[in-house]
Amino acid sequence: MNRFDLDIISNVKTIWDFLVLDEKIEPCDIIMGCGCINTDIPVYCAQLFKEGYGKKILFAGGLGKLTKHQFNKSEAEVYRDIALGEGVSSSDILLETTSTNTGDNFLLSKSILDENGCQKILIVHKPYSERRTLLTAMAQLPDYEWLITSPCSQFDVYLSYMQMDEELFQNQVSLMVGDVQRCMIYPQLGYMLESEIPSQVMESYSYLMEK
Repeated sequence: MNRFDLDIISNVKTIWDFLVLDEKIEPCDIIMGCGCINTDIPVYCAQLFKEGYGKKILFAGGLGKLTKHQFNKSEAEVYRDIALGEGVSSSDILLETTSTNTGDNFLLSKSILDENGCQKILIVHKPYSERRTLLTAMAQLPDYEWLITSPCSQFDVYLSYMQMDEELFQNQVSLMVGDVQRCMIYPQLGYMLESEIPSQVMESYSYLMEK
């Protein structure tokens, strides 16, 4: 897959525009960073915390398929250490360290949210995981109010990062295509709420699946 091919980039952008919600955010009871390989997430959580978007930060995540080969401790603990380095006090950080998927990020965090009186939660995740993650949170814990944001929602900026390396580009495109597939399959399994997928997105999905 040529990372500079204009047809490929155009189809990637179509999927990006569907997956990235780029919603307006507002102060919440807590900021929740969902664990994954992306270490920009805790940096952004720390920034949002210092700007007053949450009274505390909750990092959720054990070790997943990718991070078990990269991290020597849970995603939540790695994120905590990064946030501490960004100037957040340890007393302002809560941890859920056993979940291995997005749905469990929320289910296993419920007791922590309840103990801290949190009803309105600002989720932070990868940009192209915004739609899937928000719909997962709403399905798993429907009695809470959810908002979502990410460290980078500008396609041109993220594309420049992806194009730094051919393998990186292929990996990121694969993950985006995978999130579209999850939006197709997971609602049927009860993991997330259903979302209408435009025909143009399905065409781009099929195009990239063949690459």
